[in-house]
Amino acid sequence: MSKSEDLLGKADAFLKRYHPSSKPGQDDVPVLTEVVAEPPAAPSRPGPVAAAPAGPSKTDLLDLEQRLKQSVLDAVASHVVKTVEEPLKARVEAHLQSALVALNTQIKSDLETLIREAVARAVAAEIARMRGPSRGG
Repeated sequence: MSKSEDLLGKADAFLKRYHPSSKPGQDDVPVLTEVVAEPPAAPSRPGPVAAAPAGPSKTDLLDLEQRLKQSVLDAVASHVVKTVEEPLKARVEAHLQSALVALNTQIKSDLETLIREAVARAVAAEIARMRGPSRGG
């Protein structure tokens, strides 16, 4: 017996336990494993044919189409926000954070180099200034 047949059998047993078929009126309720035949189509009634109601106008259909499009877009927009925007925001924040860390490291290195070069020039200029008068004097 397959899993689906076993599951249907269990569901039937459950239904029969709480809704026994011995009660009047219960025989017409099918259980999950029964095949239900389609009822025959109702015979058409002969008689005067009433004028068929006119279908919606083209403007009504266009209006309906526009409202349907807007409803679908509104429903999809909230789904897009949840499934795309929020994860994208988290990823962008993570990439931005790592970029800022790398940028911070590079700026510190460049600033340190600039300060060392400026101090070295200032020291060299001061040494040159101090040596200059003693040689010329």
